[in-house]
Amino acid sequence: MLLIKRFVTKYYGNQLGINFKISRSRKKRREANLWQRRFWEHLIRNEIDFANHCDYIHYNPVKHQLCKLPQQWSFSSIHRFIKQDIYPPDWTSDGNIPVPEDTWDI
Repeated sequence: MLLIKRFVTKYYGNQLGINFKISRSRKKRREANLWQRRFWEHLIRNEIDFANHCDYIHYNPVKHQLCKLPQQWSFSSIHRFIKQDIYPPDWTSDGNIPVPEDTWDI
């Protein structure tokens, strides 16, 4: 991701036409407005880390009150995970949320 972000910024950043005002904080750090500061790359360490991040991603629409269950979010990959028997069809419907608090900066 670091290399992709660097390449896009260097070769296409000006062509994208992002004309937002750059804050003093961003100027001080020599940052533009192409990438949001709070998003970063994360190397998945092992299968448990991967599973934790998948859980976090699938539960995120519920956390932000966009739906009551992850299965209700039509844009989610959880539907594929359920079809592949990775998640049970009723994942989190019992109120048990398996997302550890230290997955990301939640």
